[in-house]
Amino acid sequence: MGSDSSPDVLFQAVLEASQQLEKTTFIALATQPVIDSILTTPNILEKLNSNHSKIEFHPVTEIIEMNDEPLIAIRQKKNSSLVVGLKLLKKRLLDALVTAGNTGALIAGATLSLPLLPGIKRPALLATLPTEKGYVAVIDVGGNVSAKANHLVQFAQMGAAYQRCSQGIALPKVGLLNIGGESKKGHSVVREAYQVLQDRMILHGTEKQKMEFVGNTEGREVFQGKVDVLVTDGFTGNVLLKASEGASYFILEHLKFALQDIPTVQKEAVFKYLKYHFDYEEYAGAIVCGIDCVAVKCHGKSSTRAILNGILGASELVRNGFINQIKQQLLLA
Repeated sequence: MGSDSSPDVLFQAVLEASQQLEKTTFIALATQPVIDSILTTPNILEKLNSNHSKIEFHPVTEIIEMNDEPLIAIRQKKNSSLVVGLKLLKKRLLDALVTAGNTGALIAGATLSLPLLPGIKRPALLATLPTEKGYVAVIDVGGNVSAKANHLVQFAQMGAAYQRCSQGIALPKVGLLNIGGESKKGHSVVREAYQVLQDRMILHGTEKQKMEFVGNTEGREVFQGKVDVLVTDGFTGNVLLKASEGASYFILEHLKFALQDIPTVQKEAVFKYLKYHFDYEEYAGAIVCGIDCVAVKCHGKSSTRAILNGILGASELVRNGFINQIKQQLLLA
C-alpha cells in the first residue's frame, strides 16, 4: 500500500514470484477492501492453489502516502502496511520486507525500530548501476537527504562489505562522488570524509581496511568502472540514480527509432540485451544497508516486473545469508 502503482499491479508480482520460488510463504499486507478486490479477481483461487508456495493476506487499516511526512506518519499510522511490516521484520516473523512505498518513512521506521549493524549509526539505501567493468554499488541513493562525514565513512564501509559479499571483490575500490578529483573540491562534509578515509588508508593500509580509497570520483567517471563503490549523500545519489534511469530510457527510445529498419529478430535480440543491462526494472531495488534485517526498497512507480525482481532479489539475499556475511565483513574492517 502507498506506492504510485496500484496494489493489483504489485500483487501480480507476488503471484509470479510464488510460481518461481518453492517452499516460500508470502505475506501480502493490504487494506481489507484491496484484499477483497484481489480475492474476487477471476480465476484467482485457481492461481493461489496452483503455486508451489503459500500466499497469506495480512489486513491493515492505514496507508502511509507518498506525500506524508515520514516521522509523523510512522508515529501516527501504527497500523499501516509499512509499520506493520517493520514490526513483523523486527519480531523475525518475516525474513525480508519488500516495499515500493514512502522512502523516508521506510528509513525512519527502520532506524527507530530495527537493530543496526555493528558500528553503523545510520542506515542507507544501496543500489547497483552497470558500468564498463561490472557493477558499481552506489550508497546512499535516497535514504538520507544529508549526511555527516562520519556517515559517509560508514557508507563506504558498508558498500565495500557489500561488494566483497556479493561480487567477491577482495579489495573494493571506493570513491566519493564529487565535482572534481582534487581533495579540496566539494563542500565541507565531503572534504572531511575524504580526509578521514585518506588518513585511514595511510594509517592502516588497504588490507586492514578491506578496501582501497581512490579519492574523489566525478559523475562522468561513474560508468567507466573506475570504482566498485560510489559514496554520496542520499539527495545527490537519488538525483544520480534517477538521472541515469531517465537517460537510459531516452537512449533506448531513440534506438528503437534508429533501428526500425533492422530485421525484427535482430532488433529484438539487441533490445533484450540492452534492457537487461540498462532498464531499472531488471534490478532488484535498493537494499536498506545498515540494519540487521533484509529490507528492499523498490521504485515508487514500480511495475509488476520491477517488484518481481525486488522480491527475487530479497529472497536471494536471505538464502545467501547476506546479513551474517556483511556483519562479519564490518567486524573485520
